[in-house]
Amino acid sequence: MRVTWLLASRFLRRRSSPLLAASSRAALAAVAFGVAALVVVLALMSGYRLALTQGILAASGHVLVLPAAGESEQELARVLSGHEGVAATGKSIFLPGLLATSPQAQGEVITLKATELLPPFVGELDANAVGPLPVAVGEGLALKLKVKVGDTVFLQLAQPSGRLAYTPARVAAVFATGFAELRESWLFCRFSDLVRRGGNWGTALVEVYLHDPNDANAFAEQWERRLGARAVFRSWSEMNRELFVALRWQKITLALVLSLIVGVGAFEVASALVVLIAEKRRELGILLAMGASPFFVRRAVVLAGGLLGLSGVVAGTAFGLALVAVLDTLGVPRFSSELASIYMVNRIPWQVRLGDVLWVMAAGSAEVFLASMAAAWPLARRQPAEVLRWV
Repeated sequence: MRVTWLLASRFLRRRSSPLLAASSRAALAAVAFGVAALVVVLALMSGYRLALTQGILAASGHVLVLPAAGESEQELARVLSGHEGVAATGKSIFLPGLLATSPQAQGEVITLKATELLPPFVGELDANAVGPLPVAVGEGLALKLKVKVGDTVFLQLAQPSGRLAYTPARVAAVFATGFAELRESWLFCRFSDLVRRGGNWGTALVEVYLHDPNDANAFAEQWERRLGARAVFRSWSEMNRELFVALRWQKITLALVLSLIVGVGAFEVASALVVLIAEKRRELGILLAMGASPFFVRRAVVLAGGLLGLSGVVAGTAFGLALVAVLDTLGVPRFSSELASIYMVNRIPWQVRLGDVLWVMAAGSAEVFLASMAAAWPLARRQPAEVLRWV
């Protein structure tokens, strides 16, 4: 094996013709750019999933619990809060409606969340037993309505009975978050403030926040078996399953499509090997005439192609990681408010996952070695008489 490595390295290091040098450089660049494209795209897709996950978890608890008729939300929250792994529990109500600057003005479609556990980006809202309902308004929604802290707005909320409730509200805070839907169409208020103002808002949900959001599915299944028909449990990942399945398939599809670019680079390596075999046929013929087996020579040529391709894989991985670091430092990609409403986030962070990088390197290496074997395979089928004519 050491002789094979020596022979392969001499094939690549020895002075060669301009044609072989140019084809080798082209093969190296093609593999490197293909691998770099794969690294960048997978880091972008992983970051997009991370941004969506953070936005979803910022809007609600990790597990939502709907009590059955006659069950006490307070009792359920007390029972669940004693479970190991639970960080906090609280009651919440989600209400669709309209928000306007006056009763006669055209309103914006919103979702009001009245909760005992306000999100960190909202902060604390001053309790107000009388007067307009104190609410926190998203930055994008505040810009659309041209309102600021201290202004009075008017809420038109849909009750479970189908009747509409008109409630004056005061902008107590304007929050900013990277999740576009929260910025553009969500309001937050304290659960107790909404309840004190009356109205039939239906059964409240119990939100459960866990120390590890990834335990939400197991937690929901465990407590659903334990409580039976007393409550319905839904984890955040279950409620957004279609979104994350679509993202996973999009990532797989992009990875497979871009791996074809690496395949093109791999066949550039095969082309370089064909040129190498043509230029080194005298040396190869001498080796075969001296008793080297065709498989030994083929293995040396495949190894030469593998070393050339692996150099491209390593260079492309390094270039892709450097490009990701630069783009992350610059804060791109960042979207305008119109595009953010489509992609649901204002900015996509970059997330490099070790598993993705290892997959890219393994896939690139496999394609390079397969192409090298295809180029070197005819060497193993040469007849002795033909080999002697090479010398």
